[in-house]
Amino acid sequence: MNNIQIAIIGAGPAGLSAALELKKLGYDDLLVFDREDEAGGTPRHCGHLGFGMFEFKRVLSGPDYAKKLAKLAIDSGVNIKLKSTLTKVENGVLTFSTPEGIKQYKPTCTLFALGARETPRPDRLVSGTRSPNIITTGTLQRFAYLQKIKPFNKAVIIGSEIVSFSAIMSAKHAGIKIEAIIEEKDEIDSFCVIKYMVKYLLKIPVLTNTKLKNINGEDKKVTSVSVSTDEGEREIPCDGVIFTGQFIPESSIMQKSFDDFNFSNNSLYISQNFQAKDDGFFVAGNALRGALAAFKCYFEGKKVAKNIHDFIRFKHQPELIKIEADENISWYYPSMIDLKSPTKQHLTALRLKKRAKGAIKVLLNGRMIYKKNIHAFPFMSINIPWKDIELKPQDVIKLEFVNN
Repeated sequence: MNNIQIAIIGAGPAGLSAALELKKLGYDDLLVFDREDEAGGTPRHCGHLGFGMFEFKRVLSGPDYAKKLAKLAIDSGVNIKLKSTLTKVENGVLTFSTPEGIKQYKPTCTLFALGARETPRPDRLVSGTRSPNIITTGTLQRFAYLQKIKPFNKAVIIGSEIVSFSAIMSAKHAGIKIEAIIEEKDEIDSFCVIKYMVKYLLKIPVLTNTKLKNINGEDKKVTSVSVSTDEGEREIPCDGVIFTGQFIPESSIMQKSFDDFNFSNNSLYISQNFQAKDDGFFVAGNALRGALAAFKCYFEGKKVAKNIHDFIRFKHQPELIKIEADENISWYYPSMIDLKSPTKQHLTALRLKKRAKGAIKVLLNGRMIYKKNIHAFPFMSINIPWKDIELKPQDVIKLEFVNN
């Protein structure tokens, strides 16, 4: 058993920026763990530009951004243990599978910065042939930028979140033609300007109100996909399928290890200090709510580092009220309010599962204390300011969405 002061699980933007900030605050007994063989997180796979503008005042590609962030951490003396997979959390003890065997650590504080992943085909319950040519954007990026592999020639993209545009750029880099983007909803899950860029500049059909029915093929080879629309069914020839978006936190270890799991968020219940109910555990970055831009994860890592510092310095014991949410809400933060925290909660951020018009309501013990009329898009956050009200430990808070 190795006793350490701080353990950070995940060497992506949130984890590394938290480690850098904690080193500045004087913490040397700190370890960062990551299951990959390189530090830097998801940006390592994103060969396009667009990283680092806010953090480093430079425009970088994803791999360059990841290398710069990892180098900053290493140069600052941060100890990063790679190829270390967290397998169990029990009684405050972290168990890792490493190339040297099973290792156990008991930290004073643990930060989960595990990142997020796209929902793969099995979780979407799509029938049809089983093939290695059915992948997610992350896998495509790994093939295109890291391994220099062209997995197929013609592909269909399933989903229209902003990450779909990244999938198009990765496919173009690998020399793959995109036959169509398929979206079940009546509008794309991204900004309209992206739709027109894709449709008119890149000449890729964007098919909304279109449902993927089946992936066709033989001998583990994809030959086409069957889709249905209001006008009937059709086939689109292709030899690859790319599932994009529907990001969910990498939270299986948290779900397995903690009783207090928030299934609405697919993560732990978290206070305004990023602190969980269990003593000394914190969550930040994409492990908290699914996909978030790298720069936002970076700055959130800095913020949570200061909360960890305050926890260690003041031995803060929280007094928590849970916030529940109805089935229309895909994630919200915070999901608890710490009544004893010096950081007063002034804002709740949330997202809906789909585009909708209606009202967000905040209920306190069944009584509405706040209402906001909204026209929401699933890729945009909605902010709810809290009134200056006196809360008690026995209070019940719930977020509800009501259609107009």
